[in-house]
Amino acid sequence: MSKPFCALAGVGPYALAKANEVYEDMAVRGRRIVSRMSREAAQEFEETAHELEDISRTARQQEKQERERETVGQTTGRARATTSRA
Repeated sequence: MSKPFCALAGVGPYALAKANEVYEDMAVRGRRIVSRMSREAAQEFEETAHELEDISRTARQQEKQERERETVGQTTGRARATTSRA
C-alpha cells in the first residue's frame, strides 16, 4: 500500500463524520425555516380571513340597508299613488 492510499483511507472516517455533521446542521436549519414560514403563512392566512370576514359583514349590512330602502320606497310609492287618486 502506498502512502497516499493510507492517507486517504485515514481521512475517510473523518470526512464521513464531517459530512454527517454538515447534513445535521442543514437539516436543523431547514426545519427552522419551514417552521418559521409555516407560522408566517398561518398568521397571514388568519389576518386575511379576518379581513374577508369584515368585508363580508359590511357587504351584508349594505345589502340589508338597500333592501330596507327599497321596502320603504315601495311603501311610500303606494301611499302616494293612493293619495293622488283621491
